[in-house]
Amino acid sequence: MRDARRTRAAILAAAQEAFSRTGYLDTGLRQITAAAGANPALVSRYFGSKEKLYEAALADLLAARTITTLRRETFGEQVVNILTATVPGQRNPLPMMLLASADPTARAITHRLLMEVFIEPLTRWYGGPRGAAKAACFSALASGVTVYRDLYPLGTFTSDIDAETRRWLAAAFQSLID
Repeated sequence: MRDARRTRAAILAAAQEAFSRTGYLDTGLRQITAAAGANPALVSRYFGSKEKLYEAALADLLAARTITTLRRETFGEQVVNILTATVPGQRNPLPMMLLASADPTARAITHRLLMEVFIEPLTRWYGGPRGAAKAACFSALASGVTVYRDLYPLGTFTSDIDAETRRWLAAAFQSLID
């Protein structure tokens, strides 16, 4: 049973890595299982299909609690730290989501999970009549940083972001709280 859990976790981690680097369309199950050191038939056993594997991989990463557990007093700084971290094993779900947009099935899964698992809880956390707008603004700003850091790198957002840019980003995220 422990081996099954480890194998499932290895497949999930390999899927997250592959979908984040090459996108949904260009990622094959053999590629994922080879990286996980698992038999390709186990994807069917544990997840059912490539679509269900994608859904499980994204749902595992896309948790509003990553944001809603942050301290409100230093929210902006903490968000910038999360978005710019290069911690091994820590994965930002945004590249996976953005790279999935070319496939209608993956895009529909992404949209549904984004709303159910992230936007709706974040809206409730922000609260008030502008909660939904704040959740949308958060998502737009975080997505923009990710696009220009990871997918189409602009020097300003790669490696070490300069102090002035970090302060501006932190202030933008903090303004959603204040």
